[in-house]
Amino acid sequence: MAIRYYNSKKKNVFWPAKPGVKALTLHAINTSTDMKRRNFISPLVLLSGLFFIMFMASCGKEGGVGPQGPAGPKGDSASGTVIYSAWLDVLFKPDTIHQANGKIDTVGFYAVIDAPKLTLALLSTADVKVYINTNDATDPVIYSLPYNGSSGLYIQLTAYLQKLELYSNADVGTNLASGKKYQQYRYMIVPGNVLGRSAAPVNWSDYAAVKVYLGLKD
Repeated sequence: MAIRYYNSKKKNVFWPAKPGVKALTLHAINTSTDMKRRNFISPLVLLSGLFFIMFMASCGKEGGVGPQGPAGPKGDSASGTVIYSAWLDVLFKPDTIHQANGKIDTVGFYAVIDAPKLTLALLSTADVKVYINTNDATDPVIYSLPYNGSSGLYIQLTAYLQKLELYSNADVGTNLASGKKYQQYRYMIVPGNVLGRSAAPVNWSDYAAVKVYLGLKD
């Protein structure tokens, strides 16, 4: 509780905040007696006080730097990030068979894309995606492979060491028309640990969602 006080010549009176409570009186100290008692303080007391001060001072000092702790676990390597190519020009070659009568039949079309970072380890753990932009770069229309259209057109995908093979029943290679490129391809290699740690699962077959997730401009 709050307390008011005032000084008088004879004594100090502390006035309690609540009425009806007896005031507490503190008598003045006899300074002459106190001075005499100070002369008889034991040297042992002084020595004990000195030791106490030295002890407190030593406790307040900072200790030296301790030994270095053990090394932490190794972080993710470069394979822990999504690997993706630029939009590539891909040319398809005819897959042919020779008939007994000397006739050559074309049974399909194939192309091979170099993917130098596609290792054996990634082949067994990563998700490999390939996309085709069926239109030009200014007005993209993008599909994920493999593709099976209602018209019967298909594009198959096979991944192996450092290579991606595409196979189709039509020539769907990159072509140039009116100064614009059509049917360019892009691949992505998504390591398994990227798939597992993504907070919100990404539909890697939806290029629009992948573009936003990776912050791609094209």
